[in-house]
Amino acid sequence: MKTNKTVKSISLAIPLIMAVILNFGLTGEPVWAASQLLKVETIEKTGKEFIIDTLQWDKDRLELKVVYEGKQILVPQGNITFDYKLPGGKKRVGRVHFLCLVKVEGKIKKRLRLYADVKVFYDVYRPIRSLKMGHVIRTGDIELTRLKSDQVLRNLVSDDSDIIGHRLIRNIAEGETILAHMIQKVPLVKNGDRILIVAQKGSLRVTAPGVVRQNGFKNDTVRVENIHSRKIILGTVIDSRTVHINF
Repeated sequence: MKTNKTVKSISLAIPLIMAVILNFGLTGEPVWAASQLLKVETIEKTGKEFIIDTLQWDKDRLELKVVYEGKQILVPQGNITFDYKLPGGKKRVGRVHFLCLVKVEGKIKKRLRLYADVKVFYDVYRPIRSLKMGHVIRTGDIELTRLKSDQVLRNLVSDDSDIIGHRLIRNIAEGETILAHMIQKVPLVKNGDRILIVAQKGSLRVTAPGVVRQNGFKNDTVRVENIHSRKIILGTVIDSRTVHINF
């Protein structure tokens, strides 16, 4: 009698066990009557497209790889959409973690975690040889190179006009990236320099010798003294030998 009850219990349990296996599969993933397979490659591809569109870097400066460490998944039949979430700032490099909500017909079916290894290319200026503090940089001293980094680089000099003619405030080694805080502008004219004062209106051009009475950079307004009249006037620095005045 006891044996019959045991057999009956097992018989009743078999359909329940089969239902669990059919509904969840051998891997624990739910199996719907009509399901579709979502591959790892698809998840990573759409994740990469999202990161490229979201991060605030020029696309031609980016190098990245998106990784999803999970396995391929099953979802019900229907229209699949990927709703990605990136917390934090949008100008990031290095390892960037983000979230993907997999939706079928607008309903969330999976929550996936991914990360992107992000590197950025920078155009930087470097000396072609070691230069000492106080050196005034000339065109032949530097070269433009492209640098790949997994860090946000700051104080870069983006134009050679912001380097050429500037003085180094410390020694710099060959191949070292030149940053804005390593250099300082050199005045085109200094207090006591003899220059040519030029006043021009239309075709009329008048010149006179002068002496600069304060340091000045290009396009600065400086005080100059007319050597003949001894008058102090204001003029605009054109180059190291010329100051222009209006009349």
